[in-house]
Amino acid sequence: MTGFDRASLLDYPIYKLCGKRVFVRADLNDPADSDGNLTGDMRLRAVVPTLAYLCAAKAKVILASHFGRPKNKESNFSLKGVRKKLSEMLNFNINFIAECNGKELEDFIANSLKDGEILLIENLRFCPGETKNDMHYAKYLASLADIFVQEAFGACHREHASIASMPKLLPSFAGFLLEKEVVALSKILKSPERPFLLILGGKKVSDKIKLINNMIEKVDTICIGGGMAFAFLRASGYDVGKSFVEDSIDDVARQILYKAGEIGKKIILPVDVLVAKDIFSGSECRLVDAHRIPADWYGVDIGPKTLEIFKEEIMKAKTILWNGPMGIFEIPEFSWGSRALALSIALSDAVSVCGGGDTADVLRLTNLINYFSHVSTGGGAALKFLEGERLPGIDALPKKM
Repeated sequence: MTGFDRASLLDYPIYKLCGKRVFVRADLNDPADSDGNLTGDMRLRAVVPTLAYLCAAKAKVILASHFGRPKNKESNFSLKGVRKKLSEMLNFNINFIAECNGKELEDFIANSLKDGEILLIENLRFCPGETKNDMHYAKYLASLADIFVQEAFGACHREHASIASMPKLLPSFAGFLLEKEVVALSKILKSPERPFLLILGGKKVSDKIKLINNMIEKVDTICIGGGMAFAFLRASGYDVGKSFVEDSIDDVARQILYKAGEIGKKIILPVDVLVAKDIFSGSECRLVDAHRIPADWYGVDIGPKTLEIFKEEIMKAKTILWNGPMGIFEIPEFSWGSRALALSIALSDAVSVCGGGDTADVLRLTNLINYFSHVSTGGGAALKFLEGERLPGIDALPKKM
């Protein structure tokens, strides 16, 4: 791959991996139910090539990840469900220690972990030192291994012990997934094929201000849907009824619209929307023009006229970056716009990149992930990267020699 300036796993001679203890920091934080059973596996699948490579090279793999945001080692945040799913995907048993430190873990690595095997350790966030970026905990984790491999792109924006500190303590390399993520997103920022279309959705404008400011001069057109569209509609003088709009965001929306006009960039807003009497499944709904939203109704999705306008831009584009659903897609009746947009992008000839956890969920639910050029496994990390910010987990890796 080109465009990646950090040491990668292929820079380390494969024959030297045999018998080495390789600590793989992954992001296995896929969706799960209330019992901790996985309901999706996109992140697990993404790390399989690196794990298979290391196992084939007869390394002793110590696999670690966070999972959710536990407060007190709650059982539904255990990685037991991840272990079960990953074992099925790799078609061999994965060892598991229900600890992220301690003698049982140390003894297993020293005496029981065999060449070519994987040991999954318990949720790193069960140890307070992880999220506090405690150097003592980072040194402890480093003492368990000979080599560190960073595969947790989705957590690389976190200043955590296993992300930002541990790579500085061992010979460290980027895994295949991390390198793929950085190369794909870097191309979007530095050398996209044109026309370049940015499609934005989601609830809040405030979540996307930095992204818009960093991308507005790089793209040719921006299509805006989702809840954030209503802020721009209101800033354009429309009544948006009870649709969600953040307080004090009107001036920000106006400034973005003005800047786009000043530099010759086109921003396309919805011309029709689906509105609902209440925000729950089964609520009364109807399609209205964007300038005729009833005062006591909620905007919940884009309409078919808007989709057709967006599709015209999609068919012209050579590069498409999509971040954010077009409506409240968690409710089936309000997910049509997001699903239809996903299909339109999948059918286009453009280089298509999807960033953001909710957007990836839309593709997972529509079975369209494989029809996109790149679907990022990192929600917050991808957003930070596209905003032009540095990611501690990447900066901690050594430069490629």
